[in-house]
Amino acid sequence: MFTFGNQISPARRRALVWPREHGAWGILLVSLFTGAAAGFSSIASLPRLLWLALAATAAFSLRTPLENTFPSSPLRPRSRAEWRWVISAIVVYTLSCGFAVGMLWRAGTLGLIWKPGAIAAALFASQAAMRRVGRVGRLPAEIVGAFGLAVVAVAAWAVAAGRFGPQAVTLWLVNGLFATNQILYVQLRIHEARIASHSLLSGDRAILLAVEAFTAVFLIGAWRDGWVPGLAAVAFLPLFVRAAMWSLGRKSRPLQIHRLGKTELVHAILFGLVVIVAFRLSIP
Repeated sequence: MFTFGNQISPARRRALVWPREHGAWGILLVSLFTGAAAGFSSIASLPRLLWLALAATAAFSLRTPLENTFPSSPLRPRSRAEWRWVISAIVVYTLSCGFAVGMLWRAGTLGLIWKPGAIAAALFASQAAMRRVGRVGRLPAEIVGAFGLAVVAVAAWAVAAGRFGPQAVTLWLVNGLFATNQILYVQLRIHEARIASHSLLSGDRAILLAVEAFTAVFLIGAWRDGWVPGLAAVAFLPLFVRAAMWSLGRKSRPLQIHRLGKTELVHAILFGLVVIVAFRLSIP
């Protein structure tokens, strides 16, 4: 089956049909897991959560081969074998997503996920429009896309709990804010490695501090109003400390991109665990 794929190098096969954004995978999976675990109420919800996970990952994976069919894509297929490989991936992802959605409909939970799905679609459409602006829209597009991925927390919480609730929206905002902080820090570190101007670096650090300050004020206000458990706000503390150390440092540090990626993964896992505990403890 799919023997035509053997005519394509392994690296090229993956690039054509498999999402390359490790950070995006992290946002999707952490949001899915935190939403499911925070809203979990019965073993009976496990099959529905598995169908939701299949639908979300298939829909996310579908974007890569679809985008690679566009004329502007740098990874546009160059041969008949590559075209067949990409089209086969599109078919498999579409059928997988459709089957999972059908199972959710059969389980009577489709009404709980169509609104989050519509929000995600709108955000991804906005992201695509921002990308067309050029380099200026690249970072805002990444942030909008992160909130689009984090919407899965709403669907996961609703499916796990069997209903909608304010906690679902709160989990979305918390996951989206966390992802925004990670994206901004990583992008500024990459920018730091590419430039040598002290004035530009100072501007980057000021932007990061401003975003961290906004996040802290939002979390404090949300905690005081009862939207966010205090422990969930504490999950952001490592990011605040890291941002302060980098922003207030006089000298730039050499960028080790692989180490940075591993560090972000550890932060995401710890964040997810702390958020789950915080929301579970807040259940009356």
